[in-house]
Amino acid sequence: MRQLVFLFLISLTACNGQTKKSDQTIDKQTEASNFEVPDSTYVILDYKSDWHWLFKDVEPATLTENELVEVESIIEKAVKENNEQQQESLEKHNKEYPNNQWTETGFELRTKGFKRQYVPVINRDGQKEIWINFFCDDWGNDNWKSGLMIVEDGGNCYFNLKVNLETGTYSELYINGYS
Repeated sequence: MRQLVFLFLISLTACNGQTKKSDQTIDKQTEASNFEVPDSTYVILDYKSDWHWLFKDVEPATLTENELVEVESIIEKAVKENNEQQQESLEKHNKEYPNNQWTETGFELRTKGFKRQYVPVINRDGQKEIWINFFCDDWGNDNWKSGLMIVEDGGNCYFNLKVNLETGTYSELYINGYS
């Protein structure tokens, strides 16, 4: 019996200190092997100080696969809330203008098939924040894998938001306009 307890304790000790793959940090600019974004491609970019318009007083950070899963659930919430607001706006418009009915507002969001750029940082409060940039067209080149994809206009084909992992919230959801 003592041998069984001893073997059990050895096996527990041997497993301590090993890190699960899902807890390991993901290398920049590569897709995580276990984390999957439905029908999307993404890259994790290091924050650069000349991107000061994204964040102020921050330090670059990394993301784990578990954190990417958390971010994804917050993104889903943001998209759902936005689309519900757009539906309300659509219904209001169609009620006020029965002779000018719309089928959509043009600001509804989807993420399937969009490319993504994640820029993780630690803010001045020690919280991990991530700016996520979504776009449906990369114009046939891979420049977006090393630098920010900044586009004017283009409507809901281009949008971005910030996610705070500590608070589980999103902010600054920005959807491009139409020219």
